[in-house]
Amino acid sequence: HGVEYAFGAHDYPTSGVFEVEPRQCPGFKFRKSILVGTTCLDPAQVREFMERHSVNYHGDTYHLIVKNCNHFCKDVCYRLTGKSIPKWVNRLARI
Repeated sequence: HGVEYAFGAHDYPTSGVFEVEPRQCPGFKFRKSILVGTTCLDPAQVREFMERHSVNYHGDTYHLIVKNCNHFCKDVCYRLTGKSIPKWVNRLARI
């Protein structure tokens, strides 16, 4: 749909979810695209879903090990497609 959603940390009890141009997230180097699945939602419905779901991801709840951007991706991908991201994606957070 031409937009990428991400979750990041900040010091406030407000959403840590933000949108950027695909593959252009500030402060990160794009490495790889992984096709997880598709959704039947149109772009407006995806945006509405993200706005509702972002209340579960406040910036002040971000934790590098237990609630990071990969946990966010896993949750969102499953809710939108019924499929999870590959297990290796968040492997370093468990070490």
